Amino acid sequence: MTQTFEQRLVKRSAATLLLRGILAVLFGALMLLWPAGTLLAIVFLFGFYALIDGAANIAHYVSRQPRRSGWTLASGIVSVLAGILAFAWPGMTALWLALLIGAWALVLGLTQIAVSLKARRTGNGFWWVQLGPGIVTALFGLYVIAFPGAGILGLLGLVAAFSFVAGILLLAAGFQLLRATSGRRLWGMREPPRYAG
Repeated sequence: MTQTFEQRLVKRSAATLLLRGILAVLFGALMLLWPAGTLLAIVFLFGFYALIDGAANIAHYVSRQPRRSGWTLASGIVSVLAGILAFAWPGMTALWLALLIGAWALVLGLTQIAVSLKARRTGNGFWWVQLGPGIVTALFGLYVIAFPGAGILGLLGLVAAFSFVAGILLLAAGFQLLRATSGRRLWGMREPPRYAG
C-alpha cells in the first residue's frame, strides 16, 4: 500500500521522537554507570547529548518542508548552543553546570509545549505527542534552576531520572505515531491526521 504524504510526515516525526527517546534513555544510563562520576565527565556527556539531540531536531525541521514549525528549529538551535557551551567551558563548576542544564531544559520544554499547542490550534490529531515530554522537561528545568546547589551526586541523580522519564515519554509517543502510520486504531482515531512538529 502506497503511503500518503501525510503518513510519510508522521513516520518521519515518529523516527525523530524514537531517536530522541533512545538517546535520552542512553544518556540517563551513562550518567548512572559512568565509572568516574566526575564533573568533567558530566559536562562532556551533557554536551554530547545536547549536540545530538539538537542536530536531530534541526534535521527533522529541514526534512519536513513545507509543513514545519519554527519552534522545532528553535529547540534544535538551543540544544546545539548548550552542547557547544559545555564543550567550550569544560572547567565550569557544578553550580554553573546545573544552571546551564536547567536553562537548557526550561527553554527546550517550553518550545516543545509551543509546538504542541500550535499543532492543536491547527486541528492536528497528534498535538499531544510533544506535550508530555515538554511539561516534564520544563518542570525539570525550573527545579534545577531553583535548587542548583545539589552537588555532583545530586545533579547526577536528577539528570539521570529526568532523562529516563523524558526518554520513555518520547519513545511512547514515537511508537504511537508508528502505529498510526500502519493504519491501526490510535486512541480512538481511525485515520492518521496531520502532524506538524
